Amino acid sequence: MTLTTTTTDPSETMQQQPSVSSLPVAVEHQTPPRAGRAARRTFTNEYKWAVVAEYEAAPLGTKGAVLRLERLDDSHVNEWRAAIEAGTLGTMTKKKSGSRQRSAEQQRIAALEKQVAKLESESTRKDQVIADREAALEVLGKGVSFLEALSKKQTP
Repeated sequence: MTLTTTTTDPSETMQQQPSVSSLPVAVEHQTPPRAGRAARRTFTNEYKWAVVAEYEAAPLGTKGAVLRLERLDDSHVNEWRAAIEAGTLGTMTKKKSGSRQRSAEQQRIAALEKQVAKLESESTRKDQVIADREAALEVLGKGVSFLEALSKKQTP
């Protein structure tokens, strides 16, 4: 709902927005905000083999038609062809986000390595504290020796 008013110059127009109170009340949506988005497609190994074979068998100039028909990008075919040549297409697994699954032994090793790193850090910090205290004691010992020497000179 936009109101248009004209001024003395007809080429200039000024638009005014209606007040918030005059707008209709928003209706709550029952669907989540990202519900209309397309889901990521997954492809079987057999499909990948077939598409790569069809793409390579297509004559020059028609390879793009194969990609458009299958709604793919050439990077898909290049990646699948490389996997076939490397012999890893049948062994491809879905990449997991986050941390990978570890065996109980691997989890224990990781926990112990973390504990060792923490203890080494703590040990280094304590060694520094000890070195600082030893330096302070050395200075204090020199101060005591100086005061003893002064007191021996002053007493006849």
